[in-house]
Amino acid sequence: MLLVVGVCLVLGLIAGVLSGLLGIGGGLVIVPTLAWLLPKMGISHDLVMPMALATSLATICVTGTSSVMAHQRRHSVPWAQARWLVAGMIVGGLLGAQVASLVGGMMLKKFFGGFLFFSAWRMLARKKQPLTPSDALRLSNPLLGSINIGVGMLSSMLGIGGGTLLVPLLTFAGMAMTQAVAAAATCTLAVAVAGTLSYAISGMHQTGLPHGSLGFLYLPVLLALLPGAFFMAPVGVRLLHRVPAEKVKIGFSVLLVLVGLEMLIN
Repeated sequence: MLLVVGVCLVLGLIAGVLSGLLGIGGGLVIVPTLAWLLPKMGISHDLVMPMALATSLATICVTGTSSVMAHQRRHSVPWAQARWLVAGMIVGGLLGAQVASLVGGMMLKKFFGGFLFFSAWRMLARKKQPLTPSDALRLSNPLLGSINIGVGMLSSMLGIGGGTLLVPLLTFAGMAMTQAVAAAATCTLAVAVAGTLSYAISGMHQTGLPHGSLGFLYLPVLLALLPGAFFMAPVGVRLLHRVPAEKVKIGFSVLLVLVGLEMLIN
């Protein structure tokens, strides 16, 4: 149990930094790590992925709150677009969690691994982004909100915040990187809250859950993740404004490929 707590504390630190730096919530590292960790705690393989996804989303509620607060202090959140994006993300998040609860754990695991490869390719293929904020976006606010329903569904199904899809979309629309990450963090918080509630409700009558579960949420692991997740998100926001974007993209893309290989092979 000491090993589990130690892994979760470190995992929370990493998730917090990634939340502030990339607006992704940290689910890309939380989900595969929990998929490896939960079976070692005696949890049935059929329950591992739903519990990993649900617990990841609950952690993202915390990283998202801390990240949005830090972005708002720097006045980086583009609220005119964020309102539409959040509405679409909530609808998609509720739908995605219900779909994921009906899909087998192994299929979700393979789907997640493939998604990581796509995310790595998308980050490396992304061209240089605008450096200054712009109100003249290529896509209207209602259209961005509609597209974000699909992003929300995928995010909830994978237990991630959605920044890996949303940041490229917003930068393509002409938004500066700092604004895009801040908007993604705002949506990350929205989909995490919606998805967490949905996973908790859909797992209420599930049999075989370990002691300490609230639906598919595994509270002992969640409590170990939270401290680092909350306090490290502002550190990630500061890094976003200091570290060259190209270095961040390359390093994170390598991480995505390695985690994707692990998910598909193991």
